[in-house]
This record gives sequence, structure tokens and C-alpha cells, in this order.
Amino acid sequence: MRRSPWVVAGAIYLLLVPHLKADPSASAQLDKSAVLARSLAAAEQRLGPGNPNLLPILAPLAQLRFEGADLTEATALRRRALKIAVVAYGSFSVPAAEAMASLARLYIDLRRYLDAEPLVIAAGNVLSARLGAEDGAVVAVLADQARIALARGDKNHALKWADQAVAIDDRVGGAPSTDRLRVLGAVLAAEERFEDSDRILRQALALDRAADNQLAAARSLSQLANAYIRQKRFAEALPLVEEATMIDQRRLGAAHPLIAEDFHDLGLIYLATGRPTDATKAFHTAIDVLDHGAGRGTPTLAYVELDLARAEHTLGHEEKAQSLFRDARRILNTAEDEERERQRQV
Repeated sequence: MRRSPWVVAGAIYLLLVPHLKADPSASAQLDKSAVLARSLAAAEQRLGPGNPNLLPILAPLAQLRFEGADLTEATALRRRALKIAVVAYGSFSVPAAEAMASLARLYIDLRRYLDAEPLVIAAGNVLSARLGAEDGAVVAVLADQARIALARGDKNHALKWADQAVAIDDRVGGAPSTDRLRVLGAVLAAEERFEDSDRILRQALALDRAADNQLAAARSLSQLANAYIRQKRFAEALPLVEEATMIDQRRLGAAHPLIAEDFHDLGLIYLATGRPTDATKAFHTAIDVLDHGAGRGTPTLAYVELDLARAEHTLGHEEKAQSLFRDARRILNTAEDEERERQRQV
């Protein structure tokens, strides 16, 4: 994928990796995305824009757009797939529920949990009724319910649903999905059951590496690093974050919010280990990624600004710190007002 110079030229990039080879899979993804886009256009012309036979093209194209950081287009494609499935098969059909679950997962990946939750609940109800409680599609929804619950601070339900998802994988599939292991590991870390979390997340990482699934491995590395950050095991967290960042920069679009999260984690480690100057570089890189993509004005940006304010305070830059703090509070207050309004409407 095409690299933007403001990412590659950043000083923090040089801190991370003195030498980074181009990944040929990135250009292959661009080629695949272009092929799928042409296939979609041809199918639309032949079948019409609302034909359900477009669904097998829309789903992989949406995933490639997500990986390329074209998040607006990825969301539009997922919404379009849901609309087509509902019109063609009905609101309570399996295709409609699968499309709901896919759109919900995109929202979760974008940290838009309020948008994801009603879709996850509706999809889970339909899929359980139609396919049975132990179908793979239902298990994936369980894991997403756990992610939403964890984001809301409801660790009890998060643990219950994550445990169920992994147990069904073991019982039915013979082995757990690394996606399910990651959410269970995250919940266990939040519960401060660090030994169990370490075991689960290392299992996920080993399975990702064995399957040569680099993007999945990056997510496992990131989750394991976050568990170590919780334990103040910063020296162990640092190489995990660096590796995750290298993978994401190779495989994702330059303005992808997951890259911003990588640099945010890197900054937290630098700040905690007495390197506030390096921390500011990492936090500024995270902010640049968010500002050039879909992260402008989001709570994710606000949390980075709050940590950057701490770094600036440590360096004695009080005016900068106060300005960052005010902007972060403004963003978070706006988000809280919007959440209250949406809850009121529901």
C-alpha cells in the first residue's frame, strides 16, 4: 500500500526500525482490491446494484478497504451488504444476520461500540435461532459481545462470553480461534489474572505465527504488550509493540487507526521508562496518523492527547500540556454528550 511521507519520515520511525523492507504483499493487496472493484462494477452492470449475488464480492472488498485505511468506503460497503441481504432475504435471515455481524465487527475495530452493540445483539439472536448456539458464526458474535462488554467496563459479562466462545471452539472445532483467545486474554488481563492472560495470549500468538497470519499476529502482539504494560513489565512490552508496529506499517494503509494505537502504546512505554522526549515523538506520530485518517475529533485522539500532555508536563512544557488537556476534555465531553443523547433516543 502507498506510504505517506509524513509517516515514513518521522523521527520516531527511525527510532523504531533502522531498516524496513517493503512487503510485497502490500502491493498484492492493492492489486486484489482493484480486481475486486472491477468485478463488483461488472457484476452491478450485469445483475443490478441490489442483487444478492453481489454479497460475495462486497465482503472481501470491504475487508481490503479496511486494511487500506479507506474506512469510509469499508463502512459503506458493509452497510450496503446489509441492505441487500435484508431486502433479498428478510431481516431475520441468516445472510442479514451475518451482514449485521460483519458491520458490527467493523464498528468494534473502529472503537465505535455504541454503533456495534445493537447489531451484535440482533445478529446473535437470529443466528442462534437459525443455526444453533454452537455454530461458528454465533461464537464469533459471542466474542464481539465480550469485546463490547469489556470496553464498557463490564468485566463479568465479558469473561462469561469470552469463556463461552473459547469453550465452544474447543468442543466443536477442536481448537480455539486466535480471535477468541485474544479477547479472553484481554479480559483476563483486565481482571489482573496475569498468569492466565499470558498463557492464553502466547497461545494465540503461536497459532498466528504458525498460520503465517501477520495481521492477526500483530493484534496478538499488541494485546500481549498491553497486558505487560498493565503489569509495568515495560522492557518485555517494548519489543512486542515494535514488532506489531512494523507489521502494521507494512500491511495497513498509512492512516490506519491501528497504527496510531501502536505508536500510542510505544509512547506509553517510553513515558513510563523515563524517556519523555521519545514519548512525545511517538504520541505526535499517533496524532498525525489519526488526523490524516478517520481519527480526527475521536475519543481515541483525546486519549493520546492526554498522554502527550503528561509527557509535555514532564518536560516542563506547561502551556503545551494545558492546551492538549483542554482539547482532549473538549473532545471527550462532546462524545459523552452524544452518547447520552443516543441513549435517550433508544
